[in-house]
Amino acid sequence: MKGLLTMAAAVALTASFASTAMAQGMSKDDQIKQATSALPAAMRAGAMVVSYDAKGMPMVLRQGTNNIFCTPSTGDTFAVSCRGMGLKAASDFTAMEKAAGKDAKTITADTDAAYASGKLTRAPAGTTIYTRGGKTEAEARSMWVVLMPNVKGEDMGLPTMRVNASSPWMMRSGTPGAHIMMPQTASMDDMPPPPPPKM
Repeated sequence: MKGLLTMAAAVALTASFASTAMAQGMSKDDQIKQATSALPAAMRAGAMVVSYDAKGMPMVLRQGTNNIFCTPSTGDTFAVSCRGMGLKAASDFTAMEKAAGKDAKTITADTDAAYASGKLTRAPAGTTIYTRGGKTEAEARSMWVVLMPNVKGEDMGLPTMRVNASSPWMMRSGTPGAHIMMPQTASMDDMPPPPPPKM
């Protein structure tokens, strides 16, 4: 499962999961709005929002109800991320490692060891990561990543390399790190909630 871990750790670092300070000059409400912007509009209200302090300790900005947690952007470029709660422990672990000054390679090795020892438990297949990132917030694009360890792209009717800007594809097909990349070309604000069930 090392490949899956490496991918998850890399996404976490890229998305500023291991942030060392809260976003400068932003209110709590603004951070919540920014962090949850990676989600479809109908899912935002129920998401937990977490930031990390300089010691890598999680600070809950808002409790959630839908088993998803999000983090605000804190780096030089814009990057927000939301994911299934099965990745929360790994996110907290990565934050502590980053706060200790460790580089990405060391963090990956330490996280591998934590999974091997049972200190961390792997998220189930199908766990989803919602990201939105770019040089600026205005330029940010959305991507959904679905963890599918050991699944082959051809068995799911998916290409194993990117074919255009909008089609999904399987990365690391057939390996423990296999995951479906799903570019989102529509604004998350354009996705209305589903209709109520018929009575």
